[in-house]
Amino acid sequence: MTHFSLEHINVPARDPEGLARWYSDTFGLRADGNKARSDAVLIVFQMGEPTARGPELHFGLRVNTNAELQTWATKFDANITQGPEYNAFRTSDPEGNWIELYCARNT
Repeated sequence: MTHFSLEHINVPARDPEGLARWYSDTFGLRADGNKARSDAVLIVFQMGEPTARGPELHFGLRVNTNAELQTWATKFDANITQGPEYNAFRTSDPEGNWIELYCARNT
């Protein structure tokens, strides 16, 4: 079986550079033109109409602890949902893309 990892995702956006800056300002990623990146994440925003398919289509951003998840939930004024394996909440970016922040339930 081949081992691979997801290296990047391309996302349509009305304002690709503005949305990259929002992800940079909000999540601490580096804005590089139409890209938001870190050592582990690369999101490329390309000119186009947003998909508007949330919440079933969303970014999943995993955090390490429930305390960290609570900090993010407070920042977004969101309520955490407890699941059998993960605790999570969802929010959206300025163009309507859904984002789920989550962590293992027992951390």
